[in-house]
Amino acid sequence: MASRAELAFRRALQRLLPAEPADPGILIAVSGGGDSMALMHLLARRAVGQPSTLAVAHLDHALRRGSAADRRFVEAAAAELDLPCVSDRRPVEELRRRDESPEEAARRVRRGFLLETARKTGCGLIATGHTLDDQAETVLFRLLRGAGPAALAGIRERGPGPFLRPLLGLERADLRDFLAAKGLAFREDPSNRDLRYDRNRLRRRVLPLLQREITPGAPRRLVAAADRLREDAECLDRMGAEALQHLAGRGRDGDLLLDAKAWAELPAPLGRRVARAALLEAGADPRRLTARHLNALLDLASGPGGKSLDLPGGLRATLKRGRVRLGMGGDA
Repeated sequence: MASRAELAFRRALQRLLPAEPADPGILIAVSGGGDSMALMHLLARRAVGQPSTLAVAHLDHALRRGSAADRRFVEAAAAELDLPCVSDRRPVEELRRRDESPEEAARRVRRGFLLETARKTGCGLIATGHTLDDQAETVLFRLLRGAGPAALAGIRERGPGPFLRPLLGLERADLRDFLAAKGLAFREDPSNRDLRYDRNRLRRRVLPLLQREITPGAPRRLVAAADRLREDAECLDRMGAEALQHLAGRGRDGDLLLDAKAWAELPAPLGRRVARAALLEAGADPRRLTARHLNALLDLASGPGGKSLDLPGGLRATLKRGRVRLGMGGDA
């Protein structure tokens, strides 16, 4: 009889992977921890009709002692399942950029490794082991940092790009039950117990307190709220993209030209969506855009003419003669 985790996982795959004429192939990101090991075994036991090509990817970040043993453990576990495994060691501290935290650098390096490995193995999709608990931690963490609705919507089940997260609706406890019932081993990362990290304090102190003192279902309630926020944010994003089409045109040099008065008269939530959509269309890196940039651009549109604003990626916005020009520079 299938466990609760197996049944929920099969439903997630049916939702995330509708029937396709070709097998896209799935690269499984496996650290050796409980969540990713459960993901690997669940995919290996997947329902009939799901993609048949599987490969495993493991990255040693060289951030702690014992990471080489994790690599050997994952390679052996993949071999037992007869799955090809690509592993590599990339010292994050050496590859870290000046403006990055260790966590940001690790995410960037890991993402690059997974995308490279997916291309090498011919896999069109990359599965990661994010769980409902990870989603709850992310939502709470961003809430405490004052994030806007789009960020509070949390992690998406699929995207951006080839990434999918079929465990996002499953609780970590159910995955541990699945591993125990099947007698499957996994590695414990000691850094997950280090309370110097904000996320670990949320995981080990704050969320248990909320469940004990406020409501036993705190993580699932946080995730449900994030789902509703995501629906609202996606609706506003579509409205912002549509509004941009009415407000904007192109100059002879290809820069975006926006009607400043009509833009400034929009409700602020919609105006910020127009700002984001305009910046993305102008070529801005979405990972470098913040609420500060969007608000500054909206303030420029509603302010006196003759002013300009420098934005990420070398972009400049200039207000002149009732129009905001957005591009690499020049007069409106």
